[in-house]
Amino acid sequence: MRLPVVFMFSGQSSQYHQMGRELYDQHPRFRMWMDYCDEIAQPLIGGSLCDVLYRDGDKSRPFDRLLHTNPALVAFEYSLSRVLMEAGAEPAYLLGYSLGELGAAIVGGALTLEQGLVFAIDYAKLIEAESPPATMLAVIDVPDIERRYAELFENCWITARNFDQHLVVTGPVASIQPLREALARDGVLHQVLAVNYGFHTEMQQPLESRMLELARKLDFKPLRIPFVSCCDGAVYDRDTDPAVWPQHLWSAFRHPVAFDATVRGLLGRGDFHFVDVGPSGTLATFVKYLLPTGSASLFGDTINPFGRDLQTFGNAVRRMGLNDAGRH
Repeated sequence: MRLPVVFMFSGQSSQYHQMGRELYDQHPRFRMWMDYCDEIAQPLIGGSLCDVLYRDGDKSRPFDRLLHTNPALVAFEYSLSRVLMEAGAEPAYLLGYSLGELGAAIVGGALTLEQGLVFAIDYAKLIEAESPPATMLAVIDVPDIERRYAELFENCWITARNFDQHLVVTGPVASIQPLREALARDGVLHQVLAVNYGFHTEMQQPLESRMLELARKLDFKPLRIPFVSCCDGAVYDRDTDPAVWPQHLWSAFRHPVAFDATVRGLLGRGDFHFVDVGPSGTLATFVKYLLPTGSASLFGDTINPFGRDLQTFGNAVRRMGLNDAGRH
């Protein structure tokens, strides 16, 4: 018996140049959806989104301009979700992580693709114009970081808890630098994420009214697919009042991500097949460390940064027992 499927939508820092390039070149339906997103985004960003993504073969080149990464993530995760659903996937839940909450809301039917991409771009422009620079730092195996490095934690915040050994710390560049130096001194594994603004912190608070103004221009509809938020762990469904969405999106971008508690809460409802529809497969990795011993739940990526996109995508389709007719 197939387990109910959860599509997981990742947020900022999961993006990279050339993400899904092989799929874009060789999977006609994926390319069609990406090109359709490109048509919407192009006049708003002053150029082709797909050209920004695929014109250069170097995956290692920085890809952190919010004006490009916001719509790129929404377009990519929407396109990947569509081809999976065209192959027969019927997600029981859509789980959103930070910006991924917007992608999940679009796939769930709360918002049209056109409105979602416009909002993603307008919000990026607002952040780039008004938000001070910051550093987001993934830290491994120091769950008590606030206590252990208390003297260095002023103006820094824990902005995501992904599993017991993985969290994200965010703060102004000048505040994070001494913490980075201390972590390096102590041999603590950490990584600077490809995000240049202080999402999920008080640094965003001055933008609340302008972000809500953008969101309230959108025409939200009742969900067609239940939605799980990593902001509050709540499940939203077709009975949820669409009027809650502007405030919810603000909360999802302003407040910390609780991926660990959200997945554990979902597992309280039963076993699931967790499918990461983001470009990096990081959420699937997080789930791996959250599943209790003996769990019947499954997890897997759909695309990752290591190449062989068609093979990875094909494996994901087969794990779900689907037939990817759209590839031909």
